[in-house]
Amino acid sequence: MKKWFIPLLALWLSACSSGPGVDEIESQVRARLLADSDAKLFDMSDFQVLDKSESQEGVYLIKVSYQLHFKQGLDQLQVLQDEDLVYDKVGPYQQEMALMELERKYGDFEAGHVVAQQTQVWMVKTEQGWRLAEPSQT
Repeated sequence: MKKWFIPLLALWLSACSSGPGVDEIESQVRARLLADSDAKLFDMSDFQVLDKSESQEGVYLIKVSYQLHFKQGLDQLQVLQDEDLVYDKVGPYQQEMALMELERKYGDFEAGHVVAQQTQVWMVKTEQGWRLAEPSQT
């Protein structure tokens, strides 16, 4: 019994310190992406953790990759925006800025377009579990 205890203890301790799991990382990254954009804009697939390194105890820098499958194109969004245009002092300008930001991030995308993305995120261990520590950098 003793000969199994030490290897099992070592395995258990290494599992505890291995950082967040792939499923947890994916759910946090997916939630961040959907919070930053309209859920009807794209789907995410082919999520992979490329690298995971602990910078200090309970803080990990994680490099991930995934694919975005666009449901709508930039031109379709422009038409929808023009239909809902608000005519006040800053309405048209603010609405145009959102489309410009999407174009800056993803280029001139069309419906059905697939874009491969890679980013790094920081995750920190909290009392409530693993959490993203700062905004992702695309």
